[in-house]
Amino acid sequence: MKNIKIFKLFCLVTIFLLIQSCYKDDSQLDLNKITAVSIDTTGVSTLSVRQFETLEINPTLDIGDLSESNLSYEWQLNLEPNDDFFDVISTDKNLEYEVRLPPNKVGENHVLYYKVIDSETNLEYSVAWPLTVQNNIGEGLVIAVTSDGINTDLSHIMSPEVTQNSTEISVKYNVYSAINGTTIDGLIKQMRFTTIYGVDALLGITDQSVVRVNTLDYTFEGENDDLFFSSVDNYQPQALGAIVQGDVYVGNGKLTATYMGASRKFGLPFDFTYTVPDHIGYNGFSYYPLPVRFNFYDEVNEHFVYLPTIAFGDTSMHAVPGDADGIFNPDDVKDKINLAAGVSSTGDFRHLLKDKTTNELTLYILDGGGDLYPSPIPPAPKGLYSLASAPDIENAEFFVLPVDQRVMYYATETKIYAMLYSTETPTFELRYTAPAGERITTLQMYQQSGYPDKYSTDNISTNNKQLVMSTYNDVEGKVYLLPIVNVGVGNIDTANITSFTGFDRVLSIAPQK
Repeated sequence: MKNIKIFKLFCLVTIFLLIQSCYKDDSQLDLNKITAVSIDTTGVSTLSVRQFETLEINPTLDIGDLSESNLSYEWQLNLEPNDDFFDVISTDKNLEYEVRLPPNKVGENHVLYYKVIDSETNLEYSVAWPLTVQNNIGEGLVIAVTSDGINTDLSHIMSPEVTQNSTEISVKYNVYSAINGTTIDGLIKQMRFTTIYGVDALLGITDQSVVRVNTLDYTFEGENDDLFFSSVDNYQPQALGAIVQGDVYVGNGKLTATYMGASRKFGLPFDFTYTVPDHIGYNGFSYYPLPVRFNFYDEVNEHFVYLPTIAFGDTSMHAVPGDADGIFNPDDVKDKINLAAGVSSTGDFRHLLKDKTTNELTLYILDGGGDLYPSPIPPAPKGLYSLASAPDIENAEFFVLPVDQRVMYYATETKIYAMLYSTETPTFELRYTAPAGERITTLQMYQQSGYPDKYSTDNISTNNKQLVMSTYNDVEGKVYLLPIVNVGVGNIDTANITSFTGFDRVLSIAPQK
């Protein structure tokens, strides 16, 4: 019996010791309480920002009795939607970050993380937001620039003068390299905006390549063989153009015209013996009866050549017939070099040619031909204007032929002149001098993208009413919009010129829709 009592006592002592060992002392708990950081996200469950705009977030924090000196901050962003890899984009308390990411596809988004780190406790407090990047590049001007004289980048301008229904100015620099991580090989000498099988795109040409960039996000889409159903051994691009339902590419002395709205690539070139030059008259107007669509001067065969249409009619190239009684005889226009070509709103073809021997410049004008089934009436001589007495013409580098007035602009490195040819004898007037130290690098008439295959009510008021000029001073490139007043006289409203600065040397400019 005594042994049983001793055993019971031993069990009670053991249980008591076990209870004591499991006891938690809460007497000092309130003194060691850890304060949490509260990040207020009221009303901000998702984020959206336009491409190339600055995302600014100033979070509201409640840090209680923590010392702010012990807190650090970190903003993380995945640079690809739905990716698990994140880059630290800022270590500031508030975020100020230029978003140079492509616009999101539908149903995809980035994730932005915000962390507050307490160095004393090593605790982290975080919040995450879905981030949508929206397209922010619309109607305006695409600016091809070079910083090294070897490669090309693309910048962009939006402003009321070139962006319909806009009241703000937005200039985005080096858009292409920001999106693609690299520049375009070669120097872009011409660009054209179009729609390729339902996708808005920009085509650009260098001396060795044709490049396509999708303008939704300015991503590279392809070049050379990627853009043609039939390839060539070496690409020698010359020009881009357009007519009604026809996108035009000229290269290797041949002309290719394909309606890219219904095709993903350019088709076969027209196979004729004529050599197509860089400068062509494209009749893109949609009035009826349909006139001749193309007219050019073939420097090799020394002929004016016309192509009536690219479909549903006469699709052969023909030499413009001679006319011994005309204002000039097309058969006698020999040894010339193409400097510029264009079409007036009435369908007249204009060709500025330079004599190889005398260097004299002459403006030749032919009418647009006439409608006569199955082949139209060929273009005929209509006007002839010598520039022999034009001031500074030997230094002219740029030529512009407005569609709606009998004026031709020509420019040297620093000056713009107007040739007025509404009468039999042309007159010449100085219209603009570039700012000191600046040299003109491009000059063209502003035409809204899609013109002239647009109804007049769809056109911005500045269409065909301003020159677009770029300059360079060995440090900075600039773009100018020069308003034209007094139609038919070619005056420039110098008091209302708009300028944009901060570019590299400008190579080419194109309107974008």
